[in-house]
Amino acid sequence: MRGMSVKRLALVVLAAVGALAATTSPAFALSATADTTWMTNGKVFALARSGNTLYVGGKYTQQVSPDGLSKIKVKSLSRYDATTGDAIPGWAPKMTELGKAGTVNAIAVSGDGSIVFVGGNFDAVDGQPVTNFAALSATDGTLIPGFQHKFTTAVHVILWTATDTYVGGAFQKVDAVPTSRLAAIDSTTGNIDPNWVAAANNTVRSMALASDGTTMFIGGIFTTMNGVSRQSVARVSRTTGANDAWAIPAGTIAPPQTAWALLPVGNRLYAGFGKGPNYAAAFRLDNGTSGSQVWRFSTVGNDESLAMSPDGTRLFIGGHMGTAVLQQTICGQPVHGLYSVNPVNGVPYCDWFPAITPFGSNYKGAWCMLSTGTKLYVGGLIDAINGVTHVGLARFPL
Repeated sequence: MRGMSVKRLALVVLAAVGALAATTSPAFALSATADTTWMTNGKVFALARSGNTLYVGGKYTQQVSPDGLSKIKVKSLSRYDATTGDAIPGWAPKMTELGKAGTVNAIAVSGDGSIVFVGGNFDAVDGQPVTNFAALSATDGTLIPGFQHKFTTAVHVILWTATDTYVGGAFQKVDAVPTSRLAAIDSTTGNIDPNWVAAANNTVRSMALASDGTTMFIGGIFTTMNGVSRQSVARVSRTTGANDAWAIPAGTIAPPQTAWALLPVGNRLYAGFGKGPNYAAAFRLDNGTSGSQVWRFSTVGNDESLAMSPDGTRLFIGGHMGTAVLQQTICGQPVHGLYSVNPVNGVPYCDWFPAITPFGSNYKGAWCMLSTGTKLYVGGLIDAINGVTHVGLARFPL
């Protein structure tokens, strides 16, 4: 510290403390005003990005321009330019159920961008029979031969890797073979991978890859994974599906509870919960096999979507907190579906509360999020944000 003035030394100390403590303003400026972008005319449940292409899935029949004057007919699946937010016409496989718009809950894209995997509740793609899961060409939207499988009931999450494409949901059969809500498809051949076997005793809602390259996290409403107690969150092998020794200590998560979203970053696993108590939480990944809880922040509605800021200083959280029956204030401000916290300690930031409207007894909310590094896309049951029309899809500058 030789030669450093007292004033400069004080600034250095304050900066160091600020990096660890909660702050009202993280390292980058952020606006709570959504960008102008194309929208949908209904609900958005899934977002996925490949290069500059944003795939958007849900339950809707149109892509709608910001002024509402231009509309493109679709059926629950479409593409947008991730940079401009404009609709990309010419690629819109019709996902239908009983002839009407089906529901797309999950989207994943292969590493080379050539295959788009889609899951949800639907029985046909462009009139061709499929059951709740489809692998589509990113070029023309046609079904990829050899990759189609029948999932008896809803698919809620798809996670692509170079070896396997993992699928989770409520289904209990795949191609008429009994399966307990989880399956893996060989990413090269399209065949069901017989070597990966994992079984949840209730619906799976979320998946995320661990940084070790050999394991993955699974979240949902289950109480056991592979017959062993795992309340809502489990860690399993990517090659076999067997339980990993890492686990959240018993009693930390009280049943019944659903882990809607999982986001591993560094030595923490962030999770959004909602069933009985609703909250966001962080768990340790640097404490051997114990995923002990680091912090928890309670809300009055499900915490269903998560995204991290590019610099890692802010965790964005979306759901239907404050949009349904109960209301909540943070920093003295009402919360309506979107807020953010310091990922170190879970303390909310007081500068970002975009209000999803209308609110009150309608369960509108932000059900999915995706950060491109410069933009935060938010999808859900949305009519407007801060009183400005943003139906289904909105984005914020980062």
